Amino acid sequence: MSDDGKQYEEDEFPHPFVDRSYNMEEPQGTWAPRAILELKMYQLSATLREKPEWWRKAKDSDIRKKWFEEAKAQQASEEERWRLSDNMIKYTLGELEGYAQLRDEEAGIECGPYDCIWRSDKLIPDNVRAELEAAVKPLEDVPDAEKDWHPGSNEQVLDLVHPSLYPLVYGKTLGRHPDGSIAPFEPPDPILDKGPHDAEVLEGYASSRFQWLPSDFEVRADGSVKLASEYINNVPPAHAPRLVPAIERVMARAVPLWERVLSDLRRGEPPMRLGPCVWSKNEPERLQDEDDEDDWETYRARRDAWYARQPMTLPDAPKEYDGGLAGRGETTFSLKGRTIQVITKLANIVLTPEKPAYPGGTWHVEGMWNERIVSTFIYYYDSDNIQDTTLAFRQATSEPLYHRQDDVFCMMTLYRLERDRPCVQEIGSVPTKKGRCIAFPNLFQHKVSPFALADPTKLGVRKIIVFFLVDPTRRIPSATDIAPQQEDWLKHTLHTAKSDERSRLSTLPLELLDVQANLVEGIMTKAEALEIREELMKERSVRQDEEQGDFVEGDGLFSMGFNMCEH
Repeated sequence: MSDDGKQYEEDEFPHPFVDRSYNMEEPQGTWAPRAILELKMYQLSATLREKPEWWRKAKDSDIRKKWFEEAKAQQASEEERWRLSDNMIKYTLGELEGYAQLRDEEAGIECGPYDCIWRSDKLIPDNVRAELEAAVKPLEDVPDAEKDWHPGSNEQVLDLVHPSLYPLVYGKTLGRHPDGSIAPFEPPDPILDKGPHDAEVLEGYASSRFQWLPSDFEVRADGSVKLASEYINNVPPAHAPRLVPAIERVMARAVPLWERVLSDLRRGEPPMRLGPCVWSKNEPERLQDEDDEDDWETYRARRDAWYARQPMTLPDAPKEYDGGLAGRGETTFSLKGRTIQVITKLANIVLTPEKPAYPGGTWHVEGMWNERIVSTFIYYYDSDNIQDTTLAFRQATSEPLYHRQDDVFCMMTLYRLERDRPCVQEIGSVPTKKGRCIAFPNLFQHKVSPFALADPTKLGVRKIIVFFLVDPTRRIPSATDIAPQQEDWLKHTLHTAKSDERSRLSTLPLELLDVQANLVEGIMTKAEALEIREELMKERSVRQDEEQGDFVEGDGLFSMGFNMCEH
């Protein structure tokens, strides 16, 4: 039970907005760093699993031998301490059998490049894709003056449905509360509105002003999904009859991926494949002839050179795959029978001969703490005349525990982590080709790679639908509680009613109906919504003041510093 008397039957899922200062060594919501060599094993495995029918080829001894030789040859130019050993390559090849066992052949669901990331290239049937494309087309076919280009995107990102428009505004947005009253919503308190095992929230990442507005969806026993709210925010009523069913059908196919992500998160950190970096004598002797008058740079250079000369026992993998993936594909957390809350986004990236290249994104997680987003699902339903692109991932980690005080060389060798730098590791990337679906936890930061037109003389486009899943163990205000805030929606409803001769509104002039719409409490004009979007985006473009000693976004956000203290 939380401090304000709220009772939670289930622990929350891990999220990135954790104040890690409460537990420096094992902060909640973070895993231990992986050795660089283990991350390279992940990378090799992910590369092989991008090959067509890799699960069949992995059983062919001749093909596996060829893969082994190719992988070994690619390591020849690497520095020895960062070179995959024969055991590591063999283990990775053997592990493919474990990954093959986790595949869902019918749905094409398989593991992504790292733990908790899942993907499929045949999850969405052609008829569902076609239905989605047809339902979205009216949103695309609007006059140029009405196109909603995402702010700051150089008119390359076209927002069709975006949660930053018409969000919940704390202290202003009216809605129905659990006691039945109609009143503005107030921001949740990160201290009071938490369960007994919930993590402390990082200051500044619980918005006191805005919340993206999810809709409620019923996940039925047969796996189908049905909208339980009256609407999906920013899906216009005129287009909802076609678009909402298409969204429901795509979301139904997102559920199995989400269940795998959530089950992985409940299982926690998977075992490591490699052990720690170990000195041959366990404790290297103190650096001889140390001169206290040396400046730091001189001392560090002498120290690193000395460490480099010491014999080490580098980590290695078992000689054979040991079944470490067993059970990872088991769904232990089901969404069937639950009402889930989902925030929907539809967007196109449009490239032209005049603007032929997209610069890529920045490292980020989705939303803020009060949105409680636990996982993201992306469906790349169309891509035309676009070069190959990827979605990269990285994670904040806890401090590595296997080191001596000031043992910088060992930490650089094992993790490539330096003193006073963020504990953040890039953990892999996924090619984002047409037809691919990806689901991953919001615990991981992600970034879209740059890409350009394949043929620079023609138009190019990439289309996505994105679902942000709210933590299913918690509930936030949704479209079930809050009526549509769009003024133009209300006017459309009134104008439609006026056109019906049986309606009492049919005798009233349009001007009077528009005046009445403007007087309705809780309604936003488009101009107001655009202004609020600008404020919301500014709030989320967080940059800590460097003068305070904090890391800035893109480097240390949602991470902790590695200070090399002795444990």
